[in-house]
Amino acid sequence: MDDHALEQKSGLNVRVMKNSAKWMSIFTVILIGGIYLFWLFWSLNYDQKFIDEFYLHLSAVVGIPGAMISAFVIVSVLEQVSGPIEFEGLGFRFKGASGPVVLWVMVFLSIIISIKALW
Repeated sequence: MDDHALEQKSGLNVRVMKNSAKWMSIFTVILIGGIYLFWLFWSLNYDQKFIDEFYLHLSAVVGIPGAMISAFVIVSVLEQVSGPIEFEGLGFRFKGASGPVVLWVMVFLSIIISIKALW
């Protein structure tokens, strides 16, 4: 194998590992969210005080974890489809690892504000 073919194979392996890691993390977050919701609804059958608190604070009990998972999935899928996330705004430039982190915070806060406004 020459150096060019080895470099192409190495680049392909890196892309496959990155894609696998992203999809595994998305699957893991969805699985954890499902376990959380299962535990939550299973608990509704046994404790009346828990049920009362659950309905009193439904937006916090279900909305915030749902917003976290939704924001993560949105940012991960966006990065998967469009490539690395880089953007500028308010005099700041976000690229590398900071791009997805800042975008996740913005998406999460917008979902939380929407929940607060509509609840």
